[in-house]
Amino acid sequence: MKKKFYFQSVFDQVLEVITIGEFTNNTPTIVLLHEGLGSSEMWKDTPDKLFKELGLNIFIYSRAGYGKSSPINLPRPLDYMNIEAEKYLPELLLKFNLERVFLLGHSDGASIAAINSSLRTNSYKILGTILIAPHFFVEDISLLAINEIKKIYKNKVKDKLSKYHQNVDIAFYGWNDVWLNPEFKNWDITSCLSHINTPVLAIQGEDDPYGSLSQITILESKVLKNFNKLILKECGHNPLIDKSKEVIIEIKNFISQISKNKDF
Repeated sequence: MKKKFYFQSVFDQVLEVITIGEFTNNTPTIVLLHEGLGSSEMWKDTPDKLFKELGLNIFIYSRAGYGKSSPINLPRPLDYMNIEAEKYLPELLLKFNLERVFLLGHSDGASIAAINSSLRTNSYKILGTILIAPHFFVEDISLLAINEIKKIYKNKVKDKLSKYHQNVDIAFYGWNDVWLNPEFKNWDITSCLSHINTPVLAIQGEDDPYGSLSQITILESKVLKNFNKLILKECGHNPLIDKSKEVIIEIKNFISQISKNKDF
């Protein structure tokens, strides 16, 4: 297994990047887009599992303000996910000369993946889009959970997250303050979903405190191409942790079907 670590400049940011695989043979690459409190290291052994099971290259990075990537000034803009999807992600993948990718996003990362998959200006071909616990509009259930984690952050959450972020307060409040901003209640990216022109796999836990099955329902109603979904019982916000085996099997089947296409 070839694993490499980089610090890559992208516009005004320096981003922590990890690659697994052989990037000189045009093998398709799975790009992992982390959640709102995530980082490269918070994927834990998931990238290694995906590489072993799928045999595709894996590309992981921490967005600015997370992990070992450069810090940001707070507050984040309310459209931070659009900015990431439309500006920084395309430029980062261009710098690594990626040509054929699967976008795999979790939570905020899934929203970023959905937005990027709707664009027509990318320099790379998106073979498929995997959205785990995505959010496309703001739900009361999400705000309740986000408000609750803010209450326990300093006493119960900060120490755990500090293992994965150089500046844990920037990582936490950069996410939490945006979602709890009263103006963010109007955030809605459902209009971009009908522009996604790739096969989509949506994965959602029934017991996710940060979002309901309504997110998957609206996605299914908007996606015009091949749509697949996996709804998991007794599963919370992170299906890759709670139901790792089932999720990786579903991802493998999804990619296997796409690989039969002559354009793969």
